[in-house]
Amino acid sequence: MLSRRSFIRTSGLYASGGALTASLVLRSQETRSVPPELDHLIVGARDLDEGIAYLEKLSGYRAAYGGSHPGRGTRNALLKLGHHSYLEILAPDPEQPALVWHKELPTLDEPRLVGYAERVNDINTLAVHLKKRGVELFGPTPGSRTLPNGDILRWTLLLRADDREGILPFYIAWDSNSPHPSDDAPGGCLLVDLHGTGPLVETPPPRPGLHIKKDPSKPVQLRATIAGQLGEFVLATKSVPSEHWSPSELP
Repeated sequence: MLSRRSFIRTSGLYASGGALTASLVLRSQETRSVPPELDHLIVGARDLDEGIAYLEKLSGYRAAYGGSHPGRGTRNALLKLGHHSYLEILAPDPEQPALVWHKELPTLDEPRLVGYAERVNDINTLAVHLKKRGVELFGPTPGSRTLPNGDILRWTLLLRADDREGILPFYIAWDSNSPHPSDDAPGGCLLVDLHGTGPLVETPPPRPGLHIKKDPSKPVQLRATIAGQLGEFVLATKSVPSEHWSPSELP
């Protein structure tokens, strides 16, 4: 059982307008916690209507269609997830020729948690900071989506080359003139806990002579506990082996 504080950031802390970066979230059994900078959770589904029905059965709320992500091959539906945060149901868009983001979506047997975003203000400075620490990144890259009422959401994303099946966060900075998806998302869900179940390594070794050792016997997941109209339910990512630094083996 873990007895340390509920959120331990193994890659160090970095503040940018109230945002913290993380390579890992750990949690004790005694506490619940949600990172204050959390922007949204992503639940992947092979079909959007299937994902909406799945979340409605769990939460008691029906997500509203959001729109398409041009060039990414996906579309979404949204549920409110507390103040200034939301749950995004993400699925392939049949109107687009190719799926270039979350290519695992068509293979999912049932909807599951596939990622989460932390909200930051200065995403360019954050990118420099993470790259100096040896984190492989894509971006920052601007994006947009047109709402049914004609309003345009505008944001900038900073993605990891490897987010370990969505266990590690990506980052989003919203344009100051853009509405936020949570403003008119339906429902009254509340994220009450977000935690990872074990250690993962993200940055280069702290000293020479170390290598990453994976332990499949101790799997790691990101688990989100959400309170809905029908009570609490848990969404989880795919499991990956836990990781830690180990001295290199002798030849």
